Amino acid sequence: MIIRVLTEGQYKLEGEALNELDRLDNYLLDAISNNDEEGFNRYFREVLALIRGHGNKVPDTELVESDLILPAPDTTLREARELFASYPRDLL
Repeated sequence: MIIRVLTEGQYKLEGEALNELDRLDNYLLDAISNNDEEGFNRYFREVLALIRGHGNKVPDTELVESDLILPAPDTTLREARELFASYPRDLL
């Protein structure tokens, strides 16, 4: 799966990391829907850390369509409520 993190670029994530991403992503969506700012901040940081730590950065010179686009790392809960409004619950 190719994931774009706005302001950072694209990462290729595969294997078991995708299952972990799906799990964390569901927690993140729960935090957003419950207006839980602390949970949102924690899970968004964990999602980004997983992508950065287990994903392979796609070179900026390579043009690849993104399967998933995440907002910039400094996104607030308020912004996330709007950005994630139509976001899929399950990624896999």
